[in-house]
Amino acid sequence: MQRSLTLTFIAFAVSPAAFAQEYTVDARLTIAGANIADESALALAGDDFLASGRLVVTRKDVLDSGLQLTWRGDARLERDTSPRPSFAGVIGSCPPSNVTCPRVPSGPIYGSPVSPATGIASDGPIADEDLFLAVDSASLTISGAWGETVLGFDSGAASMLDARPPTVLQRVSAFSPGLDPSGLVVTRARNDVTGPSAKVSYLSPRWLGVRLGGSFTPTADMRGSDFDPGFDALGLAKADLENVWEGAASFERQFASWDINVRAALTYSHASSSSGFQGFGDYDAVGAGIEVEKDDWTGGLRWLSSNNAWESGNGDYEAIEASLVRRMGDWRIGAELGNSTDDLNGVEGTSWLVGATYTLMKNVDLGGALVSSVANVPVLLPSGSGHTEASNEGLVIELTVRN
Repeated sequence: MQRSLTLTFIAFAVSPAAFAQEYTVDARLTIAGANIADESALALAGDDFLASGRLVVTRKDVLDSGLQLTWRGDARLERDTSPRPSFAGVIGSCPPSNVTCPRVPSGPIYGSPVSPATGIASDGPIADEDLFLAVDSASLTISGAWGETVLGFDSGAASMLDARPPTVLQRVSAFSPGLDPSGLVVTRARNDVTGPSAKVSYLSPRWLGVRLGGSFTPTADMRGSDFDPGFDALGLAKADLENVWEGAASFERQFASWDINVRAALTYSHASSSSGFQGFGDYDAVGAGIEVEKDDWTGGLRWLSSNNAWESGNGDYEAIEASLVRRMGDWRIGAELGNSTDDLNGVEGTSWLVGATYTLMKNVDLGGALVSSVANVPVLLPSGSGHTEASNEGLVIELTVRN
């Protein structure tokens, strides 16, 4: 669990409307070293050294009325796999100029479609990005007896209230990874097409274990550390989502008689498209997740189904994530599995991770895992378009230091 450096003081003189202020500074650095063996020509194994530095600064003002204002800033400095920073990128080699490849028309021009759910395309220029800075949150949360309202740059309600499988490591994972040393993980069952784009969200209080929430995002265009809804390049065709509505229902309860804690969620997203490419229309996605904890064991599933904003109905994206983790003293041992199919750009993938994390001391974790990723991607062959299997596997060592 992350430990915080907290400073609390009485602030009558500074702000008469507030009776207390609290500042929290959370910092952590994760370094991942990998030895990945490419098993095919199209495998996009990343660099041997990846890193993620995160700084979260929070200020809370509690007013005389009982209203609480929380100001939050969350930034990451990342070194991810250079062809696919923030998960998005190109996997495959099937140019839209060929009639047999995935393509979207805009007059006489064709572009390679980008999945709104993942930011992945099957053709286009390969990114080569080293370090990048991403702001995951710059927001104000207003809390009271009626719930919470979040204004600014932050995740949406479908992400905040989601239930998700536990992970073994801090940033490297077989699904929705923060850092992907394999370069081939294509599974993202997170119902979030906006990233930290500017939005307004409302989260209700929890009643009998149930909490509801909703968000509105005018334009999905701001890049975060784990997802880039604005990913674009020459030759790509994007849905350009706008007016994004999200809804979520979360349930959490501890069943004392069975000594089981259950967390579950249903999520929904809807958006319209302003794309100049033909074929894109309204975006719809539904997701569900469950996490169950008993004694030292925690397991979870998360599922997402999206139409990828494709009007014809044959461009769906579907993903499922699953994991089982056990804590034994200072050890955290587990396995993860991810699988997805994207009919819009013809990319399918399966990835898994088996590993463990050991707490060396209160603020230092050391983890290691075997990872494997396989992606079936479209390619243009002399005989016409087809598919090939890009795969790699190897060992990852991850070190995390927290304040």
